[in-house]
Amino acid sequence: MVRMTMSRVTDPTDHLRWLRQSADEDSGTGFDLEHWPSSTWVLHAMYENPLLEGLGTHDDLHRRRLDASDAAPLIIDEATLDGLTTVTGVPLGFVVRPGRAWRRVSWKEYLDRTASQQRGRDHPPCFRWFPPGSWPVAVEPPAEGSLDDESLLSLVDVLASCAAEGLDTECLAYYAPLAADFDSVHLWQGPLSSVRELVDEFGGPYRSSPSNIWPRDRSWFVWTDHDLQGTKVSGTARLIEAVRAHPALETHDWMPAPT
Repeated sequence: MVRMTMSRVTDPTDHLRWLRQSADEDSGTGFDLEHWPSSTWVLHAMYENPLLEGLGTHDDLHRRRLDASDAAPLIIDEATLDGLTTVTGVPLGFVVRPGRAWRRVSWKEYLDRTASQQRGRDHPPCFRWFPPGSWPVAVEPPAEGSLDDESLLSLVDVLASCAAEGLDTECLAYYAPLAADFDSVHLWQGPLSSVRELVDEFGGPYRSSPSNIWPRDRSWFVWTDHDLQGTKVSGTARLIEAVRAHPALETHDWMPAPT
């Protein structure tokens, strides 16, 4: 049997009404809801290459390239901004696993190394968890606003394993305005197996994985905020335990501090 692919929802009003009624606000970065028994955060993958150690930071490399005329200066409204900005090295959007010289490094390992430089974890997984400034050239930091390829594929496998229809589970995928545009609503429907085809790396129109994904029965919910480096997965206790147990997914049970 040939599975159908994702298709754009022409009238998303009814599909999104429950989200907008349940959320505290209509966010431009994605919806975060609290209606499931359990949840955890999938930390976006990061990698390091020991062959590049000692080459400084991504900002150092950018400035060396500017000096050598190998990179174009950042210019907005005829103003050169390179002297006012720092190139952090954090990718925005979907990334695939780099080449053989790169190995995956866990957040735990990297955070243990840099414990004296950290600023706290009062916010969900994001740049605030890490030392300030530009990352070392030898490290590819976790991407903002999107699951990486390895994590997306692994998460889809877990979601399918806990669903009666598996990869054929009909789901909806929503792109928040900051991940798409503010001119129209970007909502798609189709089998869980086809979510990845929305990403431009695989022929789709978007530079990131969806802001929210959920099945028609709303038994689970995925939220990837445009400004975060982790993805929140909510659902049954069985599903969340399966997410935590997957060998390719690094998870953290972050919760906001009580107010």
